Amino acid sequence: MAQLVSSKNLLLSSNPLAVGVVSQAEVLISLPSDLTGECDAIELRLDQLGMAPEAIRTAVAGQRVPILLTARHPAEGGQASGSAAERMALIEPLLDLASLIDVELRSIGEMKPLIDKARACGVPVVGSFHDFQATPADEVLEGAIGFAENAGIDTVKIATFVNTTQDLIRLVNLVSARRRLRLSVMGMGTWGRVSRLLLAKCGSLLNYGFLGGSNAPGQWPVARLKSLLAEI
Repeated sequence: MAQLVSSKNLLLSSNPLAVGVVSQAEVLISLPSDLTGECDAIELRLDQLGMAPEAIRTAVAGQRVPILLTARHPAEGGQASGSAAERMALIEPLLDLASLIDVELRSIGEMKPLIDKARACGVPVVGSFHDFQATPADEVLEGAIGFAENAGIDTVKIATFVNTTQDLIRLVNLVSARRRLRLSVMGMGTWGRVSRLLLAKCGSLLNYGFLGGSNAPGQWPVARLKSLLAEI
């Protein structure tokens, strides 16, 4: 129950939060049980870890920071099967550990059984949208947010490849607008690190760095990201 309380606090935070992405089994196994000095939450990339549920339980036993569970779709950078059933099967056995789960907006319909179960357990759902090539037109990004609102998703994550300063300005405008849902917005590529600080300052809620090795271009080591977010 303590982690479910933490999840509510995450989505209500007035400060930008640093999420440490764990995508390597050896990193997860070696993590200390108290990561509060390094990050505000950890994301377990179940599609990349390749670990049995019980092994994951053992690795996170006693962990003091909230846990976000993700099994990413291959079209958005994941290594799991494109089958929604197989990705749900990675998350569902660990749902009681979760403070949040992440489901791509493209998969909301297919993964509705998992979303319904998460809601019944009091676990909020992050609806995510990724583009590793470009920052789509404003209409596409606003459409993604509107879709999430209509689907009853709790918060939205948008990560796009930033090719120009105009792309970055558009993301600033996106995250700065007043909305019903909290947004987590970040850039990838050569502008990635700059974008994550700027967008956090403009209101991005969950800001992703890495624990161990990076799994997206433009990420900060999460401990450094957390330190910088406290300074800006």
